[in-house]
Amino acid sequence: RWGVGDDGVLAIFVSRLAAEKNIPLVAKAFEAIKQRLPDVACVFVGDGPERAKLEKAHPDYIFSGMQQGEDLARHYASGDLFIFPSITETFGNVVTEAMASGLVPVAYDYAAPRRFIKDAENGFLAEYDNEADYLAAVERAVSQLQKWPGIRASARQTAESLGWDGIVKDFA
Repeated sequence: RWGVGDDGVLAIFVSRLAAEKNIPLVAKAFEAIKQRLPDVACVFVGDGPERAKLEKAHPDYIFSGMQQGEDLARHYASGDLFIFPSITETFGNVVTEAMASGLVPVAYDYAAPRRFIKDAENGFLAEYDNEADYLAAVERAVSQLQKWPGIRASARQTAESLGWDGIVKDFA
């Protein structure tokens, strides 16, 4: 479990490590989480032009590189809290993948997160491109740790509804 105890938390970010993914806010979110939860591991899954700079600035974070297939699924499945403050998404596969893995997602209220996350029910939303509100959403998520089992189950249920049966049902 990435070096955390049984009661520890794994905060995870999965995406390309590039400027358009709002990586500095991921680091701020990780720091805020570490202030509240001392037994936490913060993991970046992905690769890209920002990785070397991030590794140098944050040697306490874990950088697992790009993952695919079963390895990617295992990385998601090991997580608890999904940090995703990107402001350049369209559909946002990583959000639905995190939800399918039963993670508690924190994202901006637009694109795929707006469509699939119900604030404080199956994840947490922040006002689009509002850094202070995003960090407040992270704080709300961390302060509701006791509710995570229900939030995680609801996130998983939402993702399960995204198969063809759920899509057809939406049009019925």
